This record gives sequence, C-alpha cells and structure tokens, in this order.
Amino acid sequence: MRRVVIASSGRRAGLASGIIGGALLVSFASCATNMESPPADDDVRSSVPEAAAPELDAAHAEADATDAVVDAGCDPADPGCTAEVISCDTVEWCLVQTPASPFHALTAVCGSSKDDVWAGGAGGTVLHYDGATWTAIPSGFKEVFYNVWGSGPNDVWIVSHTGLVLHGTGFEDGTAVWTNTPPTLWSNAEVPSLRPIRALWGSSADDVRMATYPFYSYAYSWDGEFYFGGDVNQLVKTTPEGEGGYEWRALPGSEHFITSIWGSSATDVWMTADNGGSERGMTLHGTPGPRPNPRIDESYDCFGCEPECTSCAIADDLVWTPVESQTSGVLESVWGSSASDVWAVGYGGAIRRFATSDVRWQVVASPTTQTLHHVWGSGPNDVWFVGDQGTILHYDGKTIEPSSVQLPLGPKPALHGIWGSGPNDVWIVGDGATLHYTGRKQGSGRK
Repeated sequence: MRRVVIASSGRRAGLASGIIGGALLVSFASCATNMESPPADDDVRSSVPEAAAPELDAAHAEADATDAVVDAGCDPADPGCTAEVISCDTVEWCLVQTPASPFHALTAVCGSSKDDVWAGGAGGTVLHYDGATWTAIPSGFKEVFYNVWGSGPNDVWIVSHTGLVLHGTGFEDGTAVWTNTPPTLWSNAEVPSLRPIRALWGSSADDVRMATYPFYSYAYSWDGEFYFGGDVNQLVKTTPEGEGGYEWRALPGSEHFITSIWGSSATDVWMTADNGGSERGMTLHGTPGPRPNPRIDESYDCFGCEPECTSCAIADDLVWTPVESQTSGVLESVWGSSASDVWAVGYGGAIRRFATSDVRWQVVASPTTQTLHHVWGSGPNDVWFVGDQGTILHYDGKTIEPSSVQLPLGPKPALHGIWGSGPNDVWIVGDGATLHYTGRKQGSGRK
C-alpha cells in the first residue's frame, strides 16, 4: 500500500465572504465544546403555552396594537406587516415561547421523535425540546449554527463553519455535552477555516456528509505515481471518534457552493448548489457508478482521478449527474418522501418536483413569489414549504395552498427550517418565531 499525502489551500477564501453577511437568511435542518458548569441564566426553560395569544383590553386594544406595530418599524397597511396577533384557536400554526433571544434567528430544526427535538441559530443558540419544555443548551460559542442533523437521540450534529462542527451524544439530565470536531482530512492536512457549512446530511451515524465553499486540495503518493489537484467541496466522516476526534475525507467538486443535501439512502443522494453564475439553480443526483473507490488500494494503473481510476484518494463513492432544474434562481432545500418523489424549493417561490421517470425537474405552480427556504414532509401527500414573510404552504397530494399562521406583531418573519415527527407534530423556526402545528381549524383558510 502506498502512502498518500493530502493537503489543501485557502486560495478561494474570498469566495466565502459573500455569504457570511446574509448568513441568517438561509435554510437548514439536528447536534458539540464541553461545558462543565454553564452559567445559571443560560439554562432557561420555557413551557409550551396551551392558551391562545393574550387578549388586549377592549378599550385600548386597537391603539396599543397600532403603537406596537409602528414601534416595530412596520406599516400596518403593509401586507408584509402583522398588525394583529390572530387567536391560536383559528389558525393551524401557533406561536410557541422558547428561551431563545428574539434578536437571534433560529435557522434549523430536527429531531428523532416528538420528545427529542433540536433547534439551532444565531448567537450560538442551541435549544432542545423534550415533549413539554424547550431548554436552552449552552454551546460555548457565539457564531451562527446553520444546520442540525442526527442519526438518532445519541448522535447529533450541529454545524456553523469549518472551524465549528459540534457533535453531541444527546440530551440527558437537562443538558447536553458538545465536542467541537472541526474537520481534518484523513491525512490531517489543513482544511480552510471559517468556511460556512450550509449542507449537512447522513444516511447513518457512519455516513455523514457536510459541504462548504470549494477549496483547493491535492493528494499524492510518495513515489509520485499518484496525484490529484483540484477543488473539493464536500467532507465525509471516515473514522470513529478517538483522541483526535473524527476525521473526514474530502471529495472533489466544481466551483459551486452546495446549499442542501438529502438522500433516500447512502446510494441515492440529491444536492442543490449555487455556482454563482448562469446555473445558480443547480441540482446534482448521486448514484453508484464507475467511479474510483475513495481509498487507496494496491492498484497503480492510473494518474489522477479520471473516471476509470481505481486508486483515487479523495473520490466520491457516488457519481454526480446534473439534473436540469428549470430555474436560474438558487434552490435552497431538497427533500423527498422516497427515491421516486423528491422536492426542491428556493428563490422567488420556486417549487420543483422529481419522479423516477423524469429526466428533469417538473415545474410546480407556486402560490407565492416569496423565497422558500425549506421543504419537509411526513409523506407524499403531506409536504410543507416555508419561507420569507411568514410563508407556509402545504401540499396534500393534489394542491399546494397557504396555511394559516399566528405571527408576532411587526414585520412578518422569515421562516428557515421545518421538521416533524409525524403529520400532526411539526415545528417551524425562523426570525424570532417558533411555530407548532396544531391541526386544521374551522375558518383557518384551508379546506
């Protein structure tokens, strides 16, 4: 077996700067620095309110509501403004109080059951819901967490950038312990720091993918017979956690930024990506094919990472095929109920659907022009879409229509993440708002 060295360069550091300023307005999905004695005021708990929004005194309700809206920097006549908090009794989605700061957007939510839900966001915010109470979990950091994912209650990842990848073993005794495992390549070569990680997904605890801006990397054998030099934009976990933490395998990728990853299995994976040019709505489908095995073997029959090469150190297990999305706008989220039913959403209210027999994405008529940040569902006839200005849409197997929602006074918040344990237990998180699905209500707007 030849020894192979992998190294990297931060030559594309400038590419990352463009998204950091807008980092709060992205979509995501469940968990990382040991905290022995968290400050008492950080471990705040908040019960889920069962009652409707508080009633205002009739004599002052209208004036107080108008003043509150104006104070929030919002014109009550603006359709993007909430001038009145609707009663929870008449809507499908109700506001839920959490210990998160109203100034810190929640960007992602995911869980393993209705009693084990995680959310993350700006200001290093990490929250956990145990079926009755949302608890603030000190993370020890102040950065924005962009994505949350877990294979189960005892394997949770929450990511911010290439220097901040937190792993936890679950919620226990009212808290959680995080270990920061910033990615190193399997040869312990450098990975550029502070590259935002938007996309995170796995098929199991042993198969976890995350993606960031492309950076230059190279691999070579000491005898010079093997060499790869080029862009990589994915990292795949390769080894169990030990004294040095997890290690990651870099995967080749073009100069595009992956915005989301979802798969029905380890061998059927979808990505949405932004190349910053004419193909900002890129989608890629990963399936097994004649690609090189990602690990060095005894074969010395090729140079570099050509498709026929069996010795490429950093190649992917999957072949990635571009699929026409029929949009030039960025697609921010992909999800499917199965390998034969996949959805993608993004800029300008774009909704796309892909079935097994399709050669390109189907354009689905959308009832909104607001950018959609996330898609999730419990099955093929129960799919939810969330986005800017409090937009919540639902697909029931036949039509897509708006869902009624209780929003706080002021500008309607962007909604970034959605996840549920089933059709009747679904959570949405966003800018200063956490929402829980309470079921269809009479007069709620949906038939």
